Amino acid sequence: MWKAPLVTNRPLFGRQVLAAAILAAPFIAWLFGPEAALVVMALTLGVGSYLLAGALDATPGHIRRWLRLGIGANLVLAAACGALAFWLLLR
Repeated sequence: MWKAPLVTNRPLFGRQVLAAAILAAPFIAWLFGPEAALVVMALTLGVGSYLLAGALDATPGHIRRWLRLGIGANLVLAAACGALAFWLLLR
């Protein structure tokens, strides 16, 4: 019997909010400043990494390495956005 992959078991609303937060970050920067946009991007990249980590079990072996690389890149970018937002708030 066919079994749905783990990726589709995630709620659609959560994925839509994640996509909207990524797209809204430039507008948040325009309205509230770059610090707020960097915080939103850091949180969004972190949550995106969490969702990608949940997809590891449903991914074939030859793609899993690239998915892990993407997760690592997202986490590095999230840390950079968080550090830059913290630095901007303290200056």
